[in-house]
Amino acid sequence: MNVTGRELPPVSLVVPFFIAAPLALLLASIAILRTGGEMFLSSSVPGMVAATHASVLGWLTLSIMGAIYQLGPATMGGRLWSVGVARTQFVLHVSGVVIFVIAVERWDVAWMSIAGSLVLTSFLLFATNAVTAVRWSLRGQAARRYFSVALGFLLAVGMLGITYVGTLEHAWFPITMGRLAGHAHLGLIGWLALAVMGASYQVVPMFQLSHTAKPRFETPALIVTSVATVIGVTWLMTDPNSTIRILIALAFAAGPLLWAADMLAFVRLRARRTPDIQLRGTVVSLAFLGVTVVLGLLAAWGGWEPARVQVAYAVAGIAGWAGTTLVANSFKIVPFLVWFSRYRSEAGVRPVPMLADLTSPLVMNTVLAVHGGSTAFLSIAILLGNLNLVHTAAALLGLSGAAHFLALLAIVVRHPAPRGSASAFQGGVSR
Repeated sequence: MNVTGRELPPVSLVVPFFIAAPLALLLASIAILRTGGEMFLSSSVPGMVAATHASVLGWLTLSIMGAIYQLGPATMGGRLWSVGVARTQFVLHVSGVVIFVIAVERWDVAWMSIAGSLVLTSFLLFATNAVTAVRWSLRGQAARRYFSVALGFLLAVGMLGITYVGTLEHAWFPITMGRLAGHAHLGLIGWLALAVMGASYQVVPMFQLSHTAKPRFETPALIVTSVATVIGVTWLMTDPNSTIRILIALAFAAGPLLWAADMLAFVRLRARRTPDIQLRGTVVSLAFLGVTVVLGLLAAWGGWEPARVQVAYAVAGIAGWAGTTLVANSFKIVPFLVWFSRYRSEAGVRPVPMLADLTSPLVMNTVLAVHGGSTAFLSIAILLGNLNLVHTAAALLGLSGAAHFLALLAIVVRHPAPRGSASAFQGGVSR
């Protein structure tokens, strides 16, 4: 399917989501650096809660929003309901996340309520646009089905989150560790994991030229993950014993592991033989998925240093599995959008740069290596309970976020779209 520029969202709308996202990882690392040894005693201390929300709401969710805004019209035949609404949503989301993270670190419930309302409004506006962008349906290509289900979970986690903020202020009901775990996994599995899995089913075979590989588990993985999320989250909120928690952890892991089997098939049967940034990122993210599953089972057991294991589990899943996937894919999507915007109309008329000329393999591979290495380092340091090592690893992770931001920004700055031309406002991914 080839998609014309007139059917696609403006590059000036989509690219800022990808560029702004890594700055939230830097914000998360700062929150960790400001947290002391109390992180080894409880996973719900303000600094770690702030870091988690900066990573999930800011870094990863912004990336996914940008991907859905682009992939929906480009590969699913949808269209945005309103570009103006999408621009407003971006501003509301970034503002809400920054204020929320600062408020959580200071445990200022009043400002948490204000910021939470901004983020929830962003979710509602995003869902309004995303439903038409992906042509919401439980039928059709895998990415459409995954995104459609994930959007429902996104709204659910937003409503639950603002309810929890409200009860912090008004004491409507006690917030137990089980209820916190349920809220966290509703976002991490229901929204984040499903969105990452759906996007991967679209972009990995597209960029690796793996169209001969037939995914075997795209529907079972979606069903298993969705059902496990609904039942597992509900059960977690009852504060079950360790045996039940382990069963829930196994259920949470089943869908992503089925997805991983399909990703390995795409990698094995790829026509693109030269390894690129996406291939490296996919392989590293799959390794982190294995680590996440193991740590998730240990966290469910709760028999050894439960707080340390819980935080290390979150780091491996958020920054390792999901984060590595999105870092690698951003280095494929953003250069393509910029090239399409800047040079598509001139290709064949005059010499123009090749797509590969817009990026530096050294820079991309260095960012990915520092990101992956610092994520593994941070997980290990947390398990060891060594605060100095944790802070060192967090600083390196923040450095990778800053470098990622600068690398993406440089692509846009070095290749600006011509003023006044239609190509300055259009872009897309075709296949």
